[in-house]
Amino acid sequence: MTKPLTGLMPACPTSLTAEGDADVASMKAVVRHMLDNGASGLVPLGGTGEYTSLAPETRVATIEACVEAASGAPVYAGVLSPGLGDALPAARSFAEAGADGLMLMIPYYVKLTQSGVIDYFHAVRDAVDLPIMFYDNPARSHFVVDTDTIATLAEDGTINSIKASNTDMATFDRLVRSVGPDFSVLSGQDTLFAQQVALGAVGGVLTSAVLVPGIWAQVQELAADGKLAEAIALQRSLEPLMAALFCEENPVPLRHALARIGLETGSSPVPLHPLSDGARKQVEKAISDLRASGVDLPRAA
Repeated sequence: MTKPLTGLMPACPTSLTAEGDADVASMKAVVRHMLDNGASGLVPLGGTGEYTSLAPETRVATIEACVEAASGAPVYAGVLSPGLGDALPAARSFAEAGADGLMLMIPYYVKLTQSGVIDYFHAVRDAVDLPIMFYDNPARSHFVVDTDTIATLAEDGTINSIKASNTDMATFDRLVRSVGPDFSVLSGQDTLFAQQVALGAVGGVLTSAVLVPGIWAQVQELAADGKLAEAIALQRSLEPLMAALFCEENPVPLRHALARIGLETGSSPVPLHPLSDGARKQVEKAISDLRASGVDLPRAA
């Protein structure tokens, strides 16, 4: 039986060279930064990892680098495909690269039904022998997956976890109550992490946790211990950072933030643009204010 996922599994950017290839050394450095500072695993090649912008060989090299640097910590590779024609070869290649699991998003072009979602996940499950995390993000997929659909996939063993990025808290509460105790519900929303832990999330796949996984681990511990007011207060101290990281399209601000702590990850492929001057100043102020508050962040050389 697959070990349940818990704790912070940051959604990390893909390190790229100037030519757009995988920067293996940089990717390994980002992974070690996260794991050495409180993360329990990682999720490369999700939206933050720009799966849809990368060539297949870049994706595979990235997973290989992450697995090597993770030294046994779980690596769930994102598969954000429009259909099985891309999803199955990608999933098979990630399995061969050593990924511990997949984070699978529903197809985002075809008009879906609930039964079609189930069929899609069953097809990937039957083709690739890896645990699957359901990536539920209706803002990106433009389709609302019923909690009954997720519960069905959990009950039949197709999925072992979910990154829940639906911001509707009533839906989240129904989700937690509809799955069994061995199923890992992970928050996918930085701004609601403490509240979702209080409702039953056992960890999170968070973008800002790439930078400060240790603080998010403290938020989780407080919320899980019933100290919700303290957890929310600590979470609110990260609001300037969260606002900065999403002031322009993710992961462009995150790349700049990582560069400010000495982790160069390259530039996002087009159609994303370089960070504007105003956004750059906002990111740099958020990092500076964190340091001034006592957060121990490395400095760029």
